[in-house]
Amino acid sequence: MLSVRSKKWLISGVAAMALTTVLYVQNAPSFSPGKVYAAEQSVAVQNVITVTGQGEMTISPDVAYVSLGIRTEAETAKDAQAANAAAYEKLRAVLFDKYKLAAKDVQTSGFRVQPEYSYTERDPKIKGYSATQMLQVTYRDLDNLGTFLDAASAAGANQIEGVRFSTEKGQEYELQVIQKAMDNAKAKADAIAKYAGKEIKSIVAVNQGGGVAVPSQYSNIALMEAKSAAMDAAGSPTSISTGELKVTTNVTVQYQF
Repeated sequence: MLSVRSKKWLISGVAAMALTTVLYVQNAPSFSPGKVYAAEQSVAVQNVITVTGQGEMTISPDVAYVSLGIRTEAETAKDAQAANAAAYEKLRAVLFDKYKLAAKDVQTSGFRVQPEYSYTERDPKIKGYSATQMLQVTYRDLDNLGTFLDAASAAGANQIEGVRFSTEKGQEYELQVIQKAMDNAKAKADAIAKYAGKEIKSIVAVNQGGGVAVPSQYSNIALMEAKSAAMDAAGSPTSISTGELKVTTNVTVQYQF
């Protein structure tokens, strides 16, 4: 059986061991997972090349958005509106019967009836009223666009404000131009790595800047009366030049080496 002095010695020894263990733990080097990850990440960042790649392609428009309409005048607002409705029926026959346009491709973009003033005297006076109906027409047969405009004008469209050319294949061109931008970025990264005596291993991150730009091209056309000047002068259809559209995008790519 242990004496009282022996028990005290045993307790003191255990306490000393515990204190030594605590001190050792406090002085031991730290190997926390967070610090190890930070060190690995720092090394990874040093082995990265960041480049910007540009993608660009030129395409031909495949659709035209034509803004055209009819303006009529009369002594009263009612008569001006009635004359406009009658003229629109003739234009409608050309659009839907002759050119077989779908209903979704002809949309009213504006309609207004307003007074017309005479300014010959000191105080302006109403001399009559005008009614104007504007349409946006989607037209895809671009080779015959001039003939279409002449036919619309002959049918009563005396307001032809402009043509906007664009494409209905935007998603298809988007993928193609992104591929071009990625190829351009890869070529740049390979050149930089070769100069540094390194070799590209993998892509770390990609950012597409600003999306894909598929611009529209406008062709300004002066307001036309019942017949176009070209038809009056030579009997030939109005000539419209569609031009070309440029699709562009850029990507920022990080490569590991």
